[in-house]
Amino acid sequence: MYKPYYKKIDRSMLDWGFTIPQDYVNDFLAGKKIKLGRSREVILKWDNKKFPVRLCFWNRKNQHPVYQIRWDNNKDFLKKLRKTFIQSYVNIKSQKELFDITEKKKKHFRTQLEGGEQEVMIFHPINAKEIKCEVFIKIENKWNTLFQRLADENVFGWIFDKKDRKHLIQRSTDWIKVKDFKKHRNAVNVIYYLANTKRKLLYIGKAETLGERVKPGKKHQNMPGDWDLFRYDIIKPKFSSILQQIEDHTIRSFASVLKNIKGYPSLNIGNFKLVNYNWKKI
Repeated sequence: MYKPYYKKIDRSMLDWGFTIPQDYVNDFLAGKKIKLGRSREVILKWDNKKFPVRLCFWNRKNQHPVYQIRWDNNKDFLKKLRKTFIQSYVNIKSQKELFDITEKKKKHFRTQLEGGEQEVMIFHPINAKEIKCEVFIKIENKWNTLFQRLADENVFGWIFDKKDRKHLIQRSTDWIKVKDFKKHRNAVNVIYYLANTKRKLLYIGKAETLGERVKPGKKHQNMPGDWDLFRYDIIKPKFSSILQQIEDHTIRSFASVLKNIKGYPSLNIGNFKLVNYNWKKI
């Protein structure tokens, strides 16, 4: 039986993972050693969902080697973690933002949350391949629902992650089946794409709120109501005022390579036809 590790939510947890304390290393290894400088995949099981992450053994300059659990390459786990512990995410990232503004000369930033604000998660190794995750302390307040929605739309990511501010788009989805549209109807400031795979048609549009603009099963301008796939790009709030221009540019770009009903000069690549009509030629 391996010991569970009660981990306080801190900045590293909300960015990439955590370093395993020496007293818990054997529990997380679960009898399967890792060579220095190497890593192996392990599964974090949380709410019956499985998230592949890395168990690493790193050498550090002028320090002892450390074992780490890292999920910086698993955006789904990171998103769920930030949304679940939204209180810590907002507090810690806000502190870091203030630190960057007022105390740039200091070399290190340390999270300092009061005891009543500290959230905790349990990591319980089951075997060498699986670790069970469980919420131990989660702080609720009247703002959590709003903050969770903002986290869903990556508003906080845009505010806190300065290195990503040069891009217009804060998140792009994969192609999604129309039966799952309800899960995405509240997406805001989007450029959306509707695909009719039977008729080989594509429509591109913009929406301040996706579900107020698009209705599954109904005709959408020149797109018949039996469209079956959709996807969307969420435009950063900073650029929401030019949503119309982004839509026009996107339509023209697709029209230049796909067949289109407006007679726009095109390479006519592929079998799909762009059915947008109400857009401006330049």
